[in-house]
Amino acid sequence: MMSIPSETPNVVIENPKVRIIARTTLDVIGAVLGTVIAVDAAANGFDLTWLTVPAVAGWTYLRLVFGLAVDNTNTPKRI
Repeated sequence: MMSIPSETPNVVIENPKVRIIARTTLDVIGAVLGTVIAVDAAANGFDLTWLTVPAVAGWTYLRLVFGLAVDNTNTPKRI
């Protein structure tokens, strides 16, 4: 398959499928973590904060880095 050069300068990940997979994976993890946190906060039967707090810290860092390093650089700029 022939690669088409990007017209957006400083593109980090040129393949849109790879960007979509990475972004979707990070966002699904965020949705799952958010659901677990909401259920954990609403239920007295168990406490998963020992797991969810570090997981959210790591996920937040990765999602922000991806957004700044990949999403922003792959967004066309106004000329």
